[in-house]
Amino acid sequence: MRQKNHRMAKLLYIHGFRSSSRSSTILTLKSVYKEIEVHAIDVTHHPVESIRKIDDYVAAHEIDILAGSSLGGYYTLCARVLIPKIAVNPALHPEVRLKHLPEIGHTVEYYNEREDGIQTFTCMASDLDEFRGIEPFITERTHIVGSDHDELLGDLRCEYRELVGNRFHESSQLGHRIEPAFLAIPNGDFYQVLKTLL
Repeated sequence: MRQKNHRMAKLLYIHGFRSSSRSSTILTLKSVYKEIEVHAIDVTHHPVESIRKIDDYVAAHEIDILAGSSLGGYYTLCARVLIPKIAVNPALHPEVRLKHLPEIGHTVEYYNEREDGIQTFTCMASDLDEFRGIEPFITERTHIVGSDHDELLGDLRCEYRELVGNRFHESSQLGHRIEPAFLAIPNGDFYQVLKTLL
């Protein structure tokens, strides 16, 4: 993969709901893509503050590619940045799609440690209303990798195609969650998209 201006390309990865910047996905990205400087930050289920945090981090750290999955994939799509973006199984319309999750209305633990040390959170159904009016910011460098059998979100392939056209990459290599093996597949779906953007 190419370097950017004589330095390693920088990728910022945004985790999904209940996860953190210390997830196995981050560890796998750092292990498999050694030629890329992988960054990660914690976000929450509050979209305005999370998207602002992403935009600010991209600018401050000269990030070259933004990537994310599930809710993090949706945040990736909504970030107001002009760099290439890869959203994996983005949770479109989270105000509707997340309401069915058993975690909604209960205090639950994050799956991984978080930067701020907070280990539990409560997401009320009313919190999801914060997503209303927040729209994806799509450019000609926005790509979506979507599963052909997403067990959590269902079949969103038509919606993904509507958003990005031929920059939608259908994958039979993953379900909803990104497993380490998906990222490690030589010349796999994620790698192929990433390679075209570097």
